[in-house]
Amino acid sequence: MRQMTLEQQQIYSAISDAPDKPDLAQNLFRIGRMFEFAFSTFLVMPSKTDLNVSSLIIETNAPAGFYEDLDAISPPKDCYVYDTARCTVLPLVWSAEQTERQFQLINSTPPPSLKHYVGHGATRGIVIPLSSLDGSRHIIRFDGERSPLEQVEINDITMLALHFFQSYDRNRYPLTDNPCGLTERELEIVRWTAHGKTSAEIGVIMSLSDHTVNAYMNNAVKKLDCVNRTQLVAKALRMRVIS
Repeated sequence: MRQMTLEQQQIYSAISDAPDKPDLAQNLFRIGRMFEFAFSTFLVMPSKTDLNVSSLIIETNAPAGFYEDLDAISPPKDCYVYDTARCTVLPLVWSAEQTERQFQLINSTPPPSLKHYVGHGATRGIVIPLSSLDGSRHIIRFDGERSPLEQVEINDITMLALHFFQSYDRNRYPLTDNPCGLTERELEIVRWTAHGKTSAEIGVIMSLSDHTVNAYMNNAVKKLDCVNRTQLVAKALRMRVIS
């Protein structure tokens, strides 16, 4: 299994330790820079009836007025990227070149929003759809001018975005009246186990030894009356104490 880079490990830890939303936002922007994107945006998923995107933005480091200007030339209901994102949970990779080619094939003019992105140095990007604990949908998108994303980069940036969003959601919905009795540290380890991480990988992410990770895991197994990690993850998901 491919190991995370040192910078990715540092971002994972920084997101876990971020005390509030401004600190989380800085880590989101850091993710974008690490993958050579010009700007990063976190927003509520636009619906088919929304008339603008700017009011849906939660965090962004896009140029000032970028989304307000975009609203003036192209409402989100006309954006095929958002139409596609509403129907999937998979990351969407886009490029100006590919988009122009697709519209040429149907003898149509590319949308004005594409020219807007290109004019601000964004010829390529990735859009990651997300689902919140309350069922609401969100998006994290990274846009800029760089070489095509390789599959391993898509996997890495998606996992980092999911980790950011999980921390954001936990800040909105802090654990109260925890029905399972697990500590926050135990829950964090169970979450990473659910994402397929080994004890060694979790130890790197959380700056713990393998022995400590296993000790937390064994405590969680006993508290939820399980026989192994697989049953623990399945039960935690059923109880909705992790997602």
